[in-house]
Amino acid sequence: MEPELTVYIVEDSPAVMQRLQEAVQDIPNARVVGKADTAQQAIAGLRDAHPRVLILDLHLRASNGFQVLRQLGIQRRPEAIIVVTNYSSQEYRQASREYGADHFFDKAQEFNQVRDLLLAIGGTG
Repeated sequence: MEPELTVYIVEDSPAVMQRLQEAVQDIPNARVVGKADTAQQAIAGLRDAHPRVLILDLHLRASNGFQVLRQLGIQRRPEAIIVVTNYSSQEYRQASREYGADHFFDKAQEFNQVRDLLLAIGGTG
């Protein structure tokens, strides 16, 4: 039996949050173990949830995803960190990599690739 694919989602748009949750629910043996819409909520939640995968937006309500990535350097890091953002310039991609993100997707152009990656990580792709 494959280990459970646990996912924590950090996103401040309710519509995008819903789409990401649906993408996770569509994957066998995967479940959302937490969600947040600010960096502070995410940092506290990740400490308790210990997910295998973090899906992270960079621009959040009153904060940003880079704050979360900085904290993960100190805390227990998920197996995979996936940045999903509308801010997809080369500078943001590079900064995300430098802060430890494993994958980077543009919400407008590459959103569907998130599900494919989760399938691959979960061992069902």
